[in-house]
Amino acid sequence: MKTLAGKLAVISVVLFFAISAEAQYIRELINMNRLDQLAVYAPGSVAGQLSSYDTTGGNDDGFSGRYSFKGMEDGKQRIGFLEGPGIIQRIWTPTPTEDTIQFYFDGESTPRIETPFIDLFSGKKFPFIKPVVGNEVGGYYCYLPIPYKKSCKILFKGKMQFFQLQYIQTGQDRVNGSFSPQFTAAEKQALEQVAESWANFTGSLRSALPGRAIPTKRINKRILLKPGTTSRIFEAHTGGRILAIRLSPKALLNAGYKDILLKASWDGEQVAAINCPLIDFFGYAFGRPSMKALPLGVDNGLHYCRLPMPYDKSATIELQYLMQEGQEAGEIPLDLEIEYAENKRLPNEGKFYAVWNREKDPAQGKPFQFLQFRGRGHYIGSILQAQGLDQGMTVFFEGDDRTYIDGNLAIHGTGSEDYFNGGWYALPDRWDQAFSLPTHGCLDYSIPLARTGGYRFYITDKLSFQKDFLMTIEHGPENNAIPVDYVSVALFYADRPPVSNAAPPAAMLSQLVSPRTNVYWLDLLPVEAMSTTASVSRVFVKDELSGNEYNVYKLEGGDHAFAKFRLDIAEAGHYKLYVSYFKGPGSGTFDLNQRQVPVKRGIDAYAPGLQFVEKAFMGNLYIEKGSNTITLVIKDKPAAAERNTVLLQGFMLEK
Repeated sequence: MKTLAGKLAVISVVLFFAISAEAQYIRELINMNRLDQLAVYAPGSVAGQLSSYDTTGGNDDGFSGRYSFKGMEDGKQRIGFLEGPGIIQRIWTPTPTEDTIQFYFDGESTPRIETPFIDLFSGKKFPFIKPVVGNEVGGYYCYLPIPYKKSCKILFKGKMQFFQLQYIQTGQDRVNGSFSPQFTAAEKQALEQVAESWANFTGSLRSALPGRAIPTKRINKRILLKPGTTSRIFEAHTGGRILAIRLSPKALLNAGYKDILLKASWDGEQVAAINCPLIDFFGYAFGRPSMKALPLGVDNGLHYCRLPMPYDKSATIELQYLMQEGQEAGEIPLDLEIEYAENKRLPNEGKFYAVWNREKDPAQGKPFQFLQFRGRGHYIGSILQAQGLDQGMTVFFEGDDRTYIDGNLAIHGTGSEDYFNGGWYALPDRWDQAFSLPTHGCLDYSIPLARTGGYRFYITDKLSFQKDFLMTIEHGPENNAIPVDYVSVALFYADRPPVSNAAPPAAMLSQLVSPRTNVYWLDLLPVEAMSTTASVSRVFVKDELSGNEYNVYKLEGGDHAFAKFRLDIAEAGHYKLYVSYFKGPGSGTFDLNQRQVPVKRGIDAYAPGLQFVEKAFMGNLYIEKGSNTITLVIKDKPAAAERNTVLLQGFMLEK
């Protein structure tokens, strides 16, 4: 059997010749894999987006469906009408249904695409195949390009809720025909090559990704990073391009302080092209590796970057290891490989830039800014770590993204996790943990630690601009009113460097810190272990005094039955433990242990009626950073009951 790299290399050669003979559609398909094309400008392409966002500025971005369609036509919702030539490049929703969606092209009376909405994402209907389409982290996505020469009208036989449909208006040189579901053999081959590559990529991937047939060179060496020094890892004095960077640190990078900066400059420019903490550039989340995307990330310790970086006449790349005042840092051996070519930047290519930004508790009413830039270029990626400064919530991630291109609002999103192709944060098996896909993913999620993050790359759907560009994201559902600590890396190509790209000040290099109070609600409170004599279920219980209803864990069992709960914590230290629970006629006593060490014994939960006890102090304990456990042990049952029942609403740790 041929290796994946071998098979894809053969396919790439075939497709190279097919491009000149087949329709432009094949070019759109294979460019989903052509990372070497990321630097190429897309002249005449103007991005836009249809979405369900609340046009009044509220947070009804799809819940009611009020803003999800433009009108009615023959009893169907009209989702949008797009004038051509153009390409639909991305469709997203967290609320797919079996209702039929129709795409009409060029004024035709019969839709060329007519399918249950869910089958744009399910992988069950060709040409909508996985992983070019799919669902993960709560969102359903479709990246199959859908070109339209004159127009495209989208109708829906149901009630549309949340959705985003991103498109570009472009020229006849890019779109010379509208979408047809009957693929030619060459089109099918191109699509299957993309699907296979997306499904099987790894951090060490080299020749498996197609690119220009240009001679390449490699630098392979081991260096020793020493605190207070700068190591130059690449230098060129003639035009060329970086094709890939691969770094393998032989020691753990500092999780508490971002003390290694990745720095790059092109052609003697006075402003750095890259001046970014190394771990943020490679998609760490709160000090730990997380991102593993097609262009950039970490794979089993290998830090890889496949973003092309062309330059005209010179280039330098350095790693600066900062000294942290009052702290001793060790030396870090690092293996590196840099793949490059001596083919200088072409006139139709931009230079690569990465802009790092951090805002601690930004002013109310002001959104967080990914990038503001003046010049020509295109935007290709966002990486965001989002830390809330209020305990026990991530409501800040209700904020919408906005993108202004050449002075016009081109894209208005429907929520922060939606921007990253996710959905439904805080719900199990949705946006609830780190998960990487080729173009997007969740970096982390924790309600107790009030933090999350995501990444998204624009490969064929890059956002082109001719004069200026601004991308922001809100912190909170309305009015940017929730205090946060956001860190981002914005990735783009342009004809000039940003006005400023200075190294982050030392005060901004400390790791993001969670609130001093951590609340552990049931939705994401894992049960690590349970005795065979115990059972756990989720129920709603009403407090007889207030009339309020609470979602609780109902733990039942005989004497010494137990359940062990996992509590994640960002910072080691001494904490006070509080518990919220119900007293009731079916409850007796229970103990709380930190592993085998008692925290509190004989907690009496009996009462003749159901009474909610909120934030009852249980004791002091020392908690290590990372995952910890608290064990609830059932003790004496009420005299009239066959089993003891504990109704647990949640835990709280206060430092």
